[in-house]
Amino acid sequence: MNKSSYPRIPLSLRTSLNLSSYYTAPDHKNADSPFPATKIWKDRPALLASALAREVRNPLTNINLSIEMIQSLITDKELQPFVDIIVRGSARINHLINELLQCQNIEEVLAGEYSLHQLLDEALAGMEDRITLKKIKVTKEYATQDDTICVDTGKVGFALANILNNAIEAMSYKEGELTLTTRSIGNKYALEIQDNGIGISNEDLKNIFKPYFTNKPGGMGLGLSTTLEILQYNHIDIDVSSERGLGTCFILFINKA
Repeated sequence: MNKSSYPRIPLSLRTSLNLSSYYTAPDHKNADSPFPATKIWKDRPALLASALAREVRNPLTNINLSIEMIQSLITDKELQPFVDIIVRGSARINHLINELLQCQNIEEVLAGEYSLHQLLDEALAGMEDRITLKKIKVTKEYATQDDTICVDTGKVGFALANILNNAIEAMSYKEGELTLTTRSIGNKYALEIQDNGIGISNEDLKNIFKPYFTNKPGGMGLGLSTTLEILQYNHIDIDVSSERGLGTCFILFINKA
């Protein structure tokens, strides 16, 4: 499927999903929101994710020790690249664990000025092995001027990684096209992350930010709910458009510093 075959909705025509009432404040209720608020979710998925992260650390340590032994014994140069992928993947998991442990204090925003493009490139670099293994084509359409944003870079980087990971999982081997676009709109940046994957049905689109909602085998449904909470506490608005069989586009609206 070529780039022109999947939907690109002009920003001027997109309808905001108005998620401000969906998560951050129990006294902000909007009956017209397609994502109805119940209160604040009492389950706090970020807390559960942090608890799971602690449990993952023990088997991850065993994996790292085993890989060290394999590296000392391996003689087949053709196998070395795959061992390297495991090593980088393990390091990435360890980094994500640290981020998850920080996410239990999502309300505490340690904001600082940072380049939007650098933050996006760093999140993308964390997905490099998966992108390579699935042979996904990545296109960057960045705005000419890279103004700074003021966010908690650790947490927002984690949120971007979640969105990118979902995009990668949704795309087929050798057919995936991931497009990252930034645009300057007044005092905000619009960041688009678009894939040509399987897309999301209208019914599921209403639920994707709810804790524990997932259609993935073995999935826990915590990624996007935690992502939404992080973005809201960093004053980042989000919009999502999708069509089954064509792809999905996440649009973030971020204040300039």
